[in-house]
Amino acid sequence: MTLDLNSVAPVAGESPKQIREILRRSRGRFREDWLSDVFRYDRLRAKEIVKAMESVGYLRRDLRASSPIPWYAITDAGRDLTRASAAKRIKRETAIAVLSEFIERVQSVNSSPGYLYFVKRVAVFGSFLQHGERLGDVDVAVDLTSRVVFDREHKWVELFQKHAWASGRDFSSLEEEIFWPRQEVHLALKSRKRSLSIQSWRSFLEMEKTKEFRYKVLLGDANEVRREVAAAQRRQQQELIAEHLDSGS
Repeated sequence: MTLDLNSVAPVAGESPKQIREILRRSRGRFREDWLSDVFRYDRLRAKEIVKAMESVGYLRRDLRASSPIPWYAITDAGRDLTRASAAKRIKRETAIAVLSEFIERVQSVNSSPGYLYFVKRVAVFGSFLQHGERLGDVDVAVDLTSRVVFDREHKWVELFQKHAWASGRDFSSLEEEIFWPRQEVHLALKSRKRSLSIQSWRSFLEMEKTKEFRYKVLLGDANEVRREVAAAQRRQQQELIAEHLDSGS
């Protein structure tokens, strides 16, 4: 079920929308000074925000990282917030139309070599697979694969940069240029639909799977996805055990 962003409290004076943006752009894990580099917070403000996010349960200190500057990983509650939406609930017939149009855009991307990524797998999950006529966002997970080979000589970096420059957009860093081909596909798939929530495949695998959790593979090998989900659940259990041992509890 998609979390209602309107029900989320501010954190350290930052709006829920801004906290959601930080968590989304972190890609699951970040170092404390990353906030200063990407969001232009000064060092003390970055520390304050991170500590507040940790306090409310969106982050946890990543003790596996050996660095003088702390690393943090997103928790299940943090992942829920990345999927939060302020959109109103929609009728099931509307949700069906939203999903159908999304699949058409997936097919369009996959048939267009101008995109440097294609969609390898798609799964729908969340309220769409539950009973009821009024639903939250249509939650989908997409697995993107590069059409460009990541060679050891890093020729792919130049290709990604040229593709970014050709878009006519402004980029403030090499990281943004390299990330653009993936972001371009995401924007094409999203098509500004507020009732559509697109998650990365990694987020889909790592999110908490309760007994009520359901998903349906719309593109890709369903058996392969089932094995991946099961493997991710085993890793989560092992990490929880390791954390308990490290903390001495």
